[in-house]
Amino acid sequence: MSVETSQEPPTIPVRVVEYCPICTFPYEYCEYGPSASKCRDNLESTKPEIFEKLYSAEAVSDKLKSLTTEQVESLERESAKRERKAQAKAEKERAQLAATKVTISRVARTKRKVITCINGLHLFSPPLPALKVIAKGVQNPGVDEIHIQGDVVEELRNLLIQRQKPFDSMPPEGEGGLASANIVIDEKTK
Repeated sequence: MSVETSQEPPTIPVRVVEYCPICTFPYEYCEYGPSASKCRDNLESTKPEIFEKLYSAEAVSDKLKSLTTEQVESLERESAKRERKAQAKAEKERAQLAATKVTISRVARTKRKVITCINGLHLFSPPLPALKVIAKGVQNPGVDEIHIQGDVVEELRNLLIQRQKPFDSMPPEGEGGLASANIVIDEKTK
């Protein structure tokens, strides 16, 4: 005698977690990230219902009930310190990006055939996918050098400076993008 039971296992409700676009943490954990105040401002403007749930006067007072004043002050100091560090890191990266050089050079393949090589664009976003549109082929995908068939040094320089397609999605100069002073043309043929 076999008795079959057709009980289905209980279903567990799915929890949807929304993530902050600034710190990439769930909204509940933004306060532990490097840019808590920016995250809070963004949350207030984009998702006021979640902001109200997390940062209303009642929610904040509930969180602070279990902490001493020393702990609250310590948390505020740590949060401010994390934000200063994140800002300093972003400034440093922006300065490094502004000082980066992109080298465009001509390379003779045979007596009359020339290719144009471009180095250093891997540091700017989104360089390689956009460059594949005009490049004959990338010889070493992990390397930041792209070879383009023909002598197109000036055309390539103008496309980069004017942010024309395929470079239209590169960041502008003000945001640490490529400036005309950062483009170096190597005149000697290899």
